[in-house]
Amino acid sequence: MQRYVVKAAAWLEIVVGAIFVTVPDIPCLLVFGAKPESIGRPLAHWVGVALIALGIACLPSKAAVSNHNAVLGLFVFNVGATILFAWVGIVTIHGSALWPVVILHAVITVALLRQLVT
Repeated sequence: MQRYVVKAAAWLEIVVGAIFVTVPDIPCLLVFGAKPESIGRPLAHWVGVALIALGIACLPSKAAVSNHNAVLGLFVFNVGATILFAWVGIVTIHGSALWPVVILHAVITVALLRQLVT
């Protein structure tokens, strides 16, 4: 089960990262309700590259006996993303996908936490 959760979370980050790299306007509009402008565009691309790197680093290896570090890394990322996106939703305007994104990251956080404590 742990391998499946980590693999799914890692691939989700890779796919979302690729979207941020190729068409940053779409996720920014959906999550934040605004297009990235000025410094926001290169930052959106940078976020995409970082998400791709995170996902690749956390993909389970067939040779690895334990992927505890990958689980921990994805857990920390998802806790931070949940808190950040929830804060954005509370204090500012946002796009239609913001709260589903908060819920998705919270669900992933709980699933990964279960993997860390077992």
